[in-house]
Amino acid sequence: MRKTLWISIACACLAAQVWAEAAELSVRLRLPVQSGQVIENIGKVFARQVQQRCEAKVVTADDAPLTVELSVVKGIGDEGYRIEDRQGGGVHIAGNDERGLVAGVGKFLRTSRYDKDGFTPGTWRGTSVPTRPVRGIYFATHFHNYYHDAPVDKIERYVEDLALWGLNELVVWYDMHHFDGADDPKAVAFRKRLHAIMAAAKRIGMDVSLGVIGNEAYGNSPVELRAAPGGGRGGFYPCAVCPSKPEGMKYILKVLGEEFYWAADLKPRFVWIWPYDQGSCGCAECQPWGSKGFMKCVGEVGRLARKKMPGTKVVLSTWMIDQGEWSGIVEQLARTKGLADEILFEPSVGPVIDPKSVGLPIFGFPEISMHETFPWGGFGATPLTALAQDQWNAVKAMSSGGFPYSEGIYEDLTKAVYSQFYWNDQAAADTVKEYIAFEFSPEVVGDVAAVVKTLEQNHHWRWWPGELEGVKLEMDWFPSKGAAPQADPGTEEAYAAMQRVDRLLTPQASTGWRWRQLYLRALLDAELKQNGGKPNEVCEQAFQELIALYHAENANPAVRPPAHP
Repeated sequence: MRKTLWISIACACLAAQVWAEAAELSVRLRLPVQSGQVIENIGKVFARQVQQRCEAKVVTADDAPLTVELSVVKGIGDEGYRIEDRQGGGVHIAGNDERGLVAGVGKFLRTSRYDKDGFTPGTWRGTSVPTRPVRGIYFATHFHNYYHDAPVDKIERYVEDLALWGLNELVVWYDMHHFDGADDPKAVAFRKRLHAIMAAAKRIGMDVSLGVIGNEAYGNSPVELRAAPGGGRGGFYPCAVCPSKPEGMKYILKVLGEEFYWAADLKPRFVWIWPYDQGSCGCAECQPWGSKGFMKCVGEVGRLARKKMPGTKVVLSTWMIDQGEWSGIVEQLARTKGLADEILFEPSVGPVIDPKSVGLPIFGFPEISMHETFPWGGFGATPLTALAQDQWNAVKAMSSGGFPYSEGIYEDLTKAVYSQFYWNDQAAADTVKEYIAFEFSPEVVGDVAAVVKTLEQNHHWRWWPGELEGVKLEMDWFPSKGAAPQADPGTEEAYAAMQRVDRLLTPQASTGWRWRQLYLRALLDAELKQNGGKPNEVCEQAFQELIALYHAENANPAVRPPAHP
């Protein structure tokens, strides 16, 4: 069979039901004659995915037992795809456009198999078109977390991985408060890093967007222009500037104008303008901040963004806005058409919104990183799939999609779950199974899905005197302090299952970061339970491995696994 079967990304040789039964050690990938950068990159991502998971090789010119063809075929539906058998055999993956094509490749890869015998192509056939246009992810690039400190090429590969799940947009925040002006060498290096990450998203067909604080400022902002304290909710940086001071607004527009000029070549789709956490001003001229000072910023910053980056749209964030402020915002949106193009809304941290009152698209910003855990990602993978389902159920009737808030790679499974909410409202439990089959093996889906359920059931704050006691963050905040150990039922069984499964996986799967962080989470839950909630030497070794996985050697305690120094 291996000598007579062709696999190509454009064409193949036998019917799917025949050749899907055999694994192949080489795959021929064929692209459209005139591909362009995005499609060429999709081909490279396909090759990387296959070759990093098994011993099969992907070729573009030589003969191979299997051929898979990629093409763009209009009429499928915006950003949709179709996977079908090709006349004469093989697989044809067609995208309505480049984004549809990368999502189709992702679906084909996820339904295929990777084992010691090579690559077995998936048999899923059909057409799929996303139901929501906004399918994004937000990378928090601060505290020296993974996105802040990991090698850029790793983050670029991760962006490509997320595109395969159908995500179509990446948003980042250039957090100015770290730096003493735009010319600070650290600021220059940070902008270069962000630009590279966003450029990787563009190369795989994703959009990029920028998040900005309404009254954004560098750490060395003029003291006489600074915002009055006392008006904030959530975090607040004292370098923020008051927009009601004429020179203050000029400063805000100057520094944000420099940022917009720097990002203009990336053609950002949106600029998010943010009210609280970390913005605000407590002076009389700016209060109530949400409907007064902040809205001054929305108008001025929005106009500047559209001028500096033609085609960019403005998103008004309702993060921590109260009901009174929202009423004032709605009046201004009705009075000044075009003030904003879309609304960011998350029910747990915003007002009650009647979508009909604004007449603008609404998308969400679900938190998947920090829920009842500290340090964030400090104990390995945090699959919060049932929580995600509840979050989505609360907003899906009004939502055009969203951007989960991500502090790192430890919530990778939850990102996948959200990607499929946004694609076609697929249930979280079904995405969990699809993820496990793809990343680990179809044979272990039942066991690992049960472990994921146990890990989420036992997800809670952890704290112990000594190592964690007295940790000081930028905002002197330690949310889990004093938390008592909990019963954590099923922990021992979950860890035993992971040990059992570990022996069944291919070397590629068992040594990959996705498996290791999930395995270490099960290990830590079991060891901490056995030791009364305090870490032992086995835990310390697990923490050190997580630090290496997350490149958290220099991370703030908020995002550094709690190993001894």
